[in-house]
Amino acid sequence: MQLLIFLLLALFLSSCGRDSQQIRLEVREGESYSIVELGRYLASREVEGASFSAGDLAAIDLLKEIAGTDPVISNRMRAISALAGCGNVNSTKVFVSGLNSKYWGVRWESTKALTARPDPEAVGALVSILQFEKETIILLDAVKALAAIGDEPSLKALFSVYFDLTPRHMNNRMKAYTAICQITGKNLPLEDAHGWLKYSRERFAEKPQDEVEGKE
Repeated sequence: MQLLIFLLLALFLSSCGRDSQQIRLEVREGESYSIVELGRYLASREVEGASFSAGDLAAIDLLKEIAGTDPVISNRMRAISALAGCGNVNSTKVFVSGLNSKYWGVRWESTKALTARPDPEAVGALVSILQFEKETIILLDAVKALAAIGDEPSLKALFSVYFDLTPRHMNNRMKAYTAICQITGKNLPLEDAHGWLKYSRERFAEKPQDEVEGKE
């Protein structure tokens, strides 16, 4: 943690004398690396505990715009990564939109971003990734994102990975198993598929209607 604070402080000092408006202008002029610098600047503001200025908020809007529409795919990836570094900004819609991109790099950055900034609103899109994504590394990061979210729908999706013995999730099964143990507090062995199946059926069984409505 101390190392992280030191690095972010160093990034802030490296941008001394420059504000988000100046960096934003550079981005508008086509300076691709300034997208990265803009993300670092905003992250440093958070480390300081400073409130975002009007210029900072405009910079965030610019990053969201780039993440969704920039014709240069690497710029979209940089913008998504920059937004993932801003914890005080809700960028879930941007990340979810990125999961639907036809460009694998954008999908990858979006799954990583949702690991860094987990949000239950993204679970449905991550489940779609588990079902249809072809890139192994994106599948793995989708599992990580679901583990970070850790709610009931995420847990259900992680079980679907654990029970999938096809080559599709061969590299993700252990990661899903570890997340399931952490979320549930259970420590059944990896090989005990029967035990986990029994547990998952009990956990996700639909409650009787009278119980749901609170009736006698």
